[in-house]
Amino acid sequence: MNNNFLTKSELVFDTLKKRIIDGELEPGTELVISRLSEEFNVSTIPVREAIKTLASEGLVEIEPHKSAKVAEFNLEKLHQIITIRAGLEGYAARLAVLHINEIQLRTLENIVNKMKEAMLKSDAENFNLNNLKFHRYLYQIAPYPMLYEMIVKVWDGGKWTRSVFAISPKRMEKSIEEHMEIIRAIKNRDEDRVERLVREHRINAGKELEKNYKKR
Repeated sequence: MNNNFLTKSELVFDTLKKRIIDGELEPGTELVISRLSEEFNVSTIPVREAIKTLASEGLVEIEPHKSAKVAEFNLEKLHQIITIRAGLEGYAARLAVLHINEIQLRTLENIVNKMKEAMLKSDAENFNLNNLKFHRYLYQIAPYPMLYEMIVKVWDGGKWTRSVFAISPKRMEKSIEEHMEIIRAIKNRDEDRVERLVREHRINAGKELEKNYKKR
């Protein structure tokens, strides 16, 4: 979006959100309203509004009578995010089956091929980027933008978690198998199977993350 059309609150929100997701602002970092007000050259009101919106997305924690801070890791929160994402993403994939065309199917297959290339190079970062591309492309096929926005909101709310592929490289091969199975079910126009496979795919990745963080 062009910054010229953003309100002051939206500009602060977008900037802080990007910093959090990119890791520039680490979990636990205090967000001092007076300092941010000076940095963005705005009053405290738009800063407070931006922080409240970030809190609604799970990226910021606000405690009464204390400064806000970037949300820290919480195993229960991770479990909730995985469960919610599994439901939303499974349903979005189910709806996509009704609208997908051959060109879009080939696009999904091409993305999986790029994931295979990244796996062979042990490139977890590139693998993760293409995995993200696969899912976001699939979920935008059905004409339900509000559902897609909900998925992205929950997704971004979990960005303080590391990529499962960086944590467990062995997960790459299994993930590719699951993606190919999803594509086969889409080709068969099997809505029930597609929804179930996407839910299982999300939960399997989530279990790997939970297992890793329990070791901490």
